[in-house]
Amino acid sequence: MGILHGLAEICRNNPSILLFAALAGGYAFGKVKFGTFSFGSTTGVLLVAIVIGAMLLKNTTFQLGIIKTVSFGLFIFTIGYKVGPDFVGGLKRGGKKYIAVAIFFSTAAMGVAFSVAKLFHLNGAYGAGIVAGALTQSAVIGTADGAIMHLQSGAQTLALNLKSDVAVAYAVTYIFGTAGLIMLLKILPKMWKIDLRKSAAEEEKQMGSSAEEDSIESFHWSKLVVPRAFTVASDSSIGKIASTIEASFSGSVAIEKLKREGKLIAPVPGNTVLQKGDTVILTGRRSDLLDAIRLIGPEVDESILEGMLGEILAVCVTSKKHDGKTLGRIFSEIGHGCFVHRVLRQAHDLPVNSGLKIHAGDVIKVMGARSDVERLIRNLGYAERSTAVTDLVAVGIGIIMGTLIGLLSVTIGGVPVTLGAGGGVLVSGLFFGWLRSRKPVWGQIPIPAQWIFTDMGLNFFIACVGLTAGPRALAALKQAGPEILIAGVLLTLIPHILTWLFGLYGLKLNPVLLLGAMTGAGTCTAALNSVKDDCGSALPVIGYTVPYAMGNVLLTVMGALIVNII
Repeated sequence: MGILHGLAEICRNNPSILLFAALAGGYAFGKVKFGTFSFGSTTGVLLVAIVIGAMLLKNTTFQLGIIKTVSFGLFIFTIGYKVGPDFVGGLKRGGKKYIAVAIFFSTAAMGVAFSVAKLFHLNGAYGAGIVAGALTQSAVIGTADGAIMHLQSGAQTLALNLKSDVAVAYAVTYIFGTAGLIMLLKILPKMWKIDLRKSAAEEEKQMGSSAEEDSIESFHWSKLVVPRAFTVASDSSIGKIASTIEASFSGSVAIEKLKREGKLIAPVPGNTVLQKGDTVILTGRRSDLLDAIRLIGPEVDESILEGMLGEILAVCVTSKKHDGKTLGRIFSEIGHGCFVHRVLRQAHDLPVNSGLKIHAGDVIKVMGARSDVERLIRNLGYAERSTAVTDLVAVGIGIIMGTLIGLLSVTIGGVPVTLGAGGGVLVSGLFFGWLRSRKPVWGQIPIPAQWIFTDMGLNFFIACVGLTAGPRALAALKQAGPEILIAGVLLTLIPHILTWLFGLYGLKLNPVLLLGAMTGAGTCTAALNSVKDDCGSALPVIGYTVPYAMGNVLLTVMGALIVNII
């Protein structure tokens, strides 16, 4: 026992040991599968941290304030940075139905949260924790935390108790918030006798034909773009201009270079007349080049091919001129010789269709000859080239600005209401993310750095919350455990059911797009992935992105409101 007591004392005197123990244990526990369900990293970290806190930190003052503030600041700023382009763009370009879904859902959720808290006589801290767990919006914990500090300035013990209430309510309600929502979104279409796969196929047909998508880990060799050389010998190509020859192929094919009497012509203008004996270099997918021998002439082994450089790049769309145009129209105007591999919105794959509307902030992964790809970039946006450099100047300034915004308060009915540091930094992140999409020369946060800031930032914060809440967690659970669970179930189900009815009958949305919008408004990516599987399509992502951007803002701010008004 003496050894265990000594180890416990070492841990108490070295908070970093407990923090990393909660982080490592929580990530490991979060990966454990219970059938098809797992807790995930955030809930796993919280549960492990609560257990560690309950075992080792009884009757102990454990100050983690600065670590909580810094880690949550990095997390919430990066969330705003990621969704900023879609949040601002969604408001500007008028995705009115998706905006309506997000506002309706958040309003319904606020009403239900207030009602269940009053019904079960729960305090504002429990209410905020239920919102965080039942609606799977972990950022609510941070804004509620700030609101509690604002209300309970000078009353440390009461503030700590309220923060424990937030953590306990989150832990109790999060499981059904995820698993229950997934089950609900499977049941609703069946109750209305809607065939999701058929609805997705019909919607995709209206947008244009869709090719089978490759996964991140694999690809179809037939989809690779290759350069091949042919000698002009067929009557169907002799005397015809280059653009006419390109249009005669069933798929997308480009004439990149032309060799005539030893002279090389590159690029090849569309009005160039082909002559017998010319050698043309075509680029296209292998399946699209099968007709080349019939249309042009025999294939030849040409040394020019050895010196051709291809490029595969992700292009972030920033051009106002092309914002809102369809994918097919953009590439017919400025994408000669470029071939689309993937289209992403908020890091989620969209169905690659000619009728897909492209908006600022979307990322199009293209391949083709380097000259063609670079020309496309100049006209469409900027290239997201691999880099390990994060603009920490922008991050630092953004968090400072957000913290100052969060200090502002407005008195409503005699009650001071404030966004708090969390809400203020979120607003700052939205602005910096949007500004980055318009002025891409600064403010770079690479995808790996975004993962570190969001995932580790959130889970460090959650570990701090769990360790602090641990000593009182059992008492709080005994006091209001069943009521919290029932309230969480109601808060998960009722707003989503109401939103389903509103979207289906009020907005006349396609059910596939509506389900995507509901998962976005509720900020539940796990549910989105389940809906995509049920539909056999990436189409729900189109409905998901704008409500997700707005839901991150509206639900996060709700944490402070719940604490203030209940």
